[in-house]
Amino acid sequence: MTVYYIFLLMILSYLLGSIPSGLLIGKIFKKIDIREHGSKNTGATNAIRVLGFRYGVFAFIFDVLKGAIVIAIVALLKDESLYLIGTQQINIASLYGMVAVLGHVFPVYIHFRGGKAVATSAGMILAIEPYVILGAFVLFLVIFYTTRYVSLSSMIAAASILLYFFIRVFFEHPSYNLATRIIDFFVIVILASIIFIRHKSNYQRLKAGTENRF
Repeated sequence: MTVYYIFLLMILSYLLGSIPSGLLIGKIFKKIDIREHGSKNTGATNAIRVLGFRYGVFAFIFDVLKGAIVIAIVALLKDESLYLIGTQQINIASLYGMVAVLGHVFPVYIHFRGGKAVATSAGMILAIEPYVILGAFVLFLVIFYTTRYVSLSSMIAAASILLYFFIRVFFEHPSYNLATRIIDFFVIVILASIIFIRHKSNYQRLKAGTENRF
């Protein structure tokens, strides 16, 4: 029965992750389809570009929450069987977040064409390692303030998080055992890979010097 509940929570996480918040906010409040403007992406960065900070920031907040909400629900239920599995007590909370990110990038509601995974990935990490995402956010702000490139800032922040989770595998952690740290690292590898792949065109424009500054 527990496996059944975990499966349902994974589906819930994917469906929540699939909600295209930037697209919905644009259509409801501005009568704009953000897929027809800017980078034509449904993520928070394009929402801020197209809709302005006032509306775009809500898309960003919602995208972050999508990565954290099911992890928070499981924590509130206080049923360890929903996130600790096997004799090694592997914590699978990061898998809920990963599924939400996959929903954000490949949303079932809009033909599997979604965002670039940054904000929703940040939400997942915020739920399991809040201080790490705060550090990465500071790094993001420093790079962004220096360059005004959101894409470059996002990729460097993602790389720093990937490095942290790699190092984390080899050191004791007060909340996560070795098996969990290994699982989390592979989740971060998947998410970082998605972020780098989704930013491929941005990297090409950065190399050519044609990337738009924010």
